[in-house]
Amino acid sequence: MLADTTNSPGKLLNLFDATMLVMGGIIGVGIFFNPRAIAELVPEPTAFIALWILGGLVALLGALTFAELGSTFPKAGGWYVFLREAFGPFPAFLFGSVVLAVVATGATAVMLSICTSNLHGIVPGIGAPGSTSAKVAGVVILLSITGLTMMGAKVGARLQNACMLVKLAAICALILGAWFVFTPTQAPPDPAIALGPGGIAGGMIRAALPVFFAFGGWQMVCYIAPQVRDPQKNVPRAILLGVAGVVVVYVAINAAYLHVLGIGGIAGNHEFASEMARRTLGSTGGEILRAAIGISALGVCAVTVIATPWLFVAMSREGLFFKRFGELHPRTGAPVNALLAQMVLALGYWLWGQAEMLVDSVVFVEWIFHALVAIALLRLRATRPELPRPFETPFHPLVPVAYLLVAIAIVFGTLVQAFQTNGRAIVIGLSVIALAAIVYRPWKKLVARS
Repeated sequence: MLADTTNSPGKLLNLFDATMLVMGGIIGVGIFFNPRAIAELVPEPTAFIALWILGGLVALLGALTFAELGSTFPKAGGWYVFLREAFGPFPAFLFGSVVLAVVATGATAVMLSICTSNLHGIVPGIGAPGSTSAKVAGVVILLSITGLTMMGAKVGARLQNACMLVKLAAICALILGAWFVFTPTQAPPDPAIALGPGGIAGGMIRAALPVFFAFGGWQMVCYIAPQVRDPQKNVPRAILLGVAGVVVVYVAINAAYLHVLGIGGIAGNHEFASEMARRTLGSTGGEILRAAIGISALGVCAVTVIATPWLFVAMSREGLFFKRFGELHPRTGAPVNALLAQMVLALGYWLWGQAEMLVDSVVFVEWIFHALVAIALLRLRATRPELPRPFETPFHPLVPVAYLLVAIAIVFGTLVQAFQTNGRAIVIGLSVIALAAIVYRPWKKLVARS
């Protein structure tokens, strides 16, 4: 039996929950910040919007690739399972180690920082960033999310759904305000922006990387597939619906930014989103935006807490982690020990306060595993044609091959860019994956003896 769940149907995530999980994993806080850097590189409105459409197409390529694998292997761990089925335990262990030790837990700490800093001054008791009260608030937030998720994925999903709906409401308010409240005569003329090397074409190449990163996160629902009702059907549906919804939202909000601020009002303006909110929502727009960003960060924390502990479950069932971390609570079906382990790691990063640097250093490493997923689909189609595939990627093999080429380009482009600006990040990222490779065999022996 491919699906492995111990929960009753009433406790499982439905299609709406799973779709919100996909969208919540993609739409974080970047949409309120990233457009500035992209507009600086591509100071031409048509090219600016074209980049976001291109990013959406790339995300759809990835979504189609993951949708087939998710329907074929609706098991705990998702992405980890795809790599293990195609290539064996070693690449899967490298992936799980990088995600659990750095990407998921470090990103949770980063989101806690954004959450508390934006809720400072709005929520009583949350002090300025770096203060003791802000640190305590972050600890309380993470403990609360973890506690809710221990009551079952469905309970944690309700919090995530609420955050996602608030996030969508705020974005929709900005979009509607841009087209129905704002009058173009309010906008100042665009200042002249100097083009970088290569002109618009060169800028689009450099800006493609942050755009592609902004669309990442659809894979989260694959981690938790056993907790989704009828996962063979609903996991691929949720991935495709979620990604399609995000593409619409991203293109619409960036078109609204352009309409209100112009390309010059976005480029070079770190407060462009706040300026947009003030012009469209009035004097309270800035506070509304701050609250929306804080809640958005809270939602990303919820997605991570709900989904990624299932990597511990998958690894423990394969003998690559301690057995107790694969156990599920008999009543709630929650991986309690895995949730606690992830929480402890994330709290360590949160109290350390330097997680953002480490997470940024391993982003390109994660895209290596994106490339491997595309190869996994191609390999499994060729070597295991008998596998049940409730959803088949259309236009095979064009879709996974195209996604593979994009992933390779992202890794290569990130390396080139980092060597020009911050070679230290490359060293850190490669060191993380090298360390995972070094400890693989002794770690297996340690787990086996335990």
